[in-house]
Amino acid sequence: MMLLYGKVVAENIQQEIQQKVQNGFDKKLCTIGFEQAEWLQYVTSLQKTCQKHGICCENIVAEDGILPQEFFRLVEDTCKRQDVQGVMVQQPLPKQYKDAVNFVDVNKDVDCLNPLSVAKLYLGESGRLPATPKAVLQLLDYYKIDVAGKNVVVVGRGRAVGKPLALMLLARNATVTICHTKTQNIAQICKNADIIVSACGVAGLITQDFVTEKSIVVDVGLSFVDGKTCGDVDKSVYEVACAVSPVPGGVGPITRMALLQNLLK
Repeated sequence: MMLLYGKVVAENIQQEIQQKVQNGFDKKLCTIGFEQAEWLQYVTSLQKTCQKHGICCENIVAEDGILPQEFFRLVEDTCKRQDVQGVMVQQPLPKQYKDAVNFVDVNKDVDCLNPLSVAKLYLGESGRLPATPKAVLQLLDYYKIDVAGKNVVVVGRGRAVGKPLALMLLARNATVTICHTKTQNIAQICKNADIIVSACGVAGLITQDFVTEKSIVVDVGLSFVDGKTCGDVDKSVYEVACAVSPVPGGVGPITRMALLQNLLK
């Protein structure tokens, strides 16, 4: 079994970023969300990455109970700031705030979740790509895993990963199946796949019943169990599958680099 580590992939991207920053970059990235453990952990990692590359990352924490319209205005006002080059909002957001992505200026939308950004992706137009799905493809590219003609199952239909990733895989000529909480016989569907990408945030969702010795599994999930970070993939999968990206240490480091690529672009 091969572990698909993301650190080495991220290090390759760093060289490109450092060169661009050295040529002059005085703008900042702003993240906006709530005081939730998963989000704050992600932002802290992102801030450390930004600092390492000479980029300022400011995290704006909204008050609990803030009205949706006030939260949307916060996003909109942040986008208007001259010192801010990129803006991203917490994903996933509580249901009443989910439309906040509509208020992110498309020119500062580093996560590519604004409807105009999504439309460009759907139409196959060139532009920035959502960071996490982009990181998944960069990971597969580094390990020379070609998706063309392969059966790829994406577990999760979220707007941040599942849906855009499916479109990006289709653009690379993969045969894509999207599974979700209402999918019947999900384990068997995954077992018939060449590549499984799980992005649900449900710890231990993907078990050895979902894989064979030929399965390549990319874990995009993030959960906390007993104070420890874990993904969607159960440890039993490591005993069976051909290759697995671990959590932490898999897609995460590349996602942060992909965000910085979008910021600089």
